[in-house]
Amino acid sequence: MISIRALAIAAVGIILSGHSLSAQDLSRYRDYALESSLSSVIAASGARASETKTLHERPARIQELEWRAPYGRAGGELTDPVRTVVFAFYDDQLYRVVVRYDRARTEGLTNADIVDSLAVTYGVPLGASARTRGSPQADAPLDTIVLARWEDATSSVTLVRDVYAPEFQLLLTSKPLSARARGAIKEAIRLDAIEAPRRELERLKKEAADASAARDEARTTNKAVFRP
Repeated sequence: MISIRALAIAAVGIILSGHSLSAQDLSRYRDYALESSLSSVIAASGARASETKTLHERPARIQELEWRAPYGRAGGELTDPVRTVVFAFYDDQLYRVVVRYDRARTEGLTNADIVDSLAVTYGVPLGASARTRGSPQADAPLDTIVLARWEDATSSVTLVRDVYAPEFQLLLTSKPLSARARGAIKEAIRLDAIEAPRRELERLKKEAADASAARDEARTTNKAVFRP
């Protein structure tokens, strides 16, 4: 007889990973596919284009878009176990998806429960890796533990848990685009550091010019009406 717990885990698996995905397609999460354009992700998610953040403009455009799950009207609870999804783009190509699950909607589920639910979509993982805080593996955020990983030649899927709390994240990464994005971000930071003194000088000059223009305008206005 199938236990109630097994049925519950199977149901969560369908909700967490999206029933419409093809088995072991590591380039997709629900309706989102790696290498998609920003406009297509906006259309699929319902997020607003105005919420897009441009982090760097050169040598490549790096952008982020965050989608937040809507709350249900009754009780103010999330209707979806996903709390937020952060999409990262390299020159208008989706290279990383970071899914954060709501703590209340995963309460009571073990690490194995979450891994099993994702295995419904992504297949058998390569294996758990007891990563510790500060681990740089697979673009995993700091202070997380890698619970399971799936990968092929072009994509990887990594399940992590916060070191300090039972909060789960799922990361989908395009290997080639992610490598390019990391290189572009590193170069952008280097260029920013080189250009910082010039930009600060330009800022100070602009502030001085604006202040001078304001004084001239005030002088002209007051001189016209001043009567001793």
